[in-house]
Amino acid sequence: MAISSNAYGSVDEVAALVRRYTDEGNFTAETRPTEADVEGFINRTSAVLNVLLAEAGFAIPVSQSDAKQALDDFAVNQAVQLCHAANGAGPYAPGSEALRTQTPASIILSEAEAFVSEHAAGLEALGATRDRDMTYGLQCREEDDGGDEIVPPFQREMIGHEIVDWDA
Repeated sequence: MAISSNAYGSVDEVAALVRRYTDEGNFTAETRPTEADVEGFINRTSAVLNVLLAEAGFAIPVSQSDAKQALDDFAVNQAVQLCHAANGAGPYAPGSEALRTQTPASIILSEAEAFVSEHAAGLEALGATRDRDMTYGLQCREEDDGGDEIVPPFQREMIGHEIVDWDA
């Protein structure tokens, strides 16, 4: 396995934070987790981020340097937690309190959802490309399948609201 071109973070960044699980600073086929495992952790976390970013209207992968660095940090920190779990430690380790009600995947998803929704405006302000706005996909049909005009079931007049033409 290799790091995807759409992924955030690197195996070296993960290794720097969990040196005790490496062989002299490098993940190998004999370390726990293996280098392929860590690549998988990064790729899967990045894929979750990319789905959420795409839903928020961002072009993926995010390439603006500061925004990408923030996403790198998120993916690397999640991979670090999964490395700890592979060694029976950390918040995703068997028997941990967090896993009584959730799986590691569901925890990562909820943290990624919070990260993207809380920081979408900041990512955009930094210059991350947002190729569609939040109203993308909202549509209103004006005719039914037979071609007849659709009349809204509720209209302003029904609730006593009078339309005032302020320009008249």
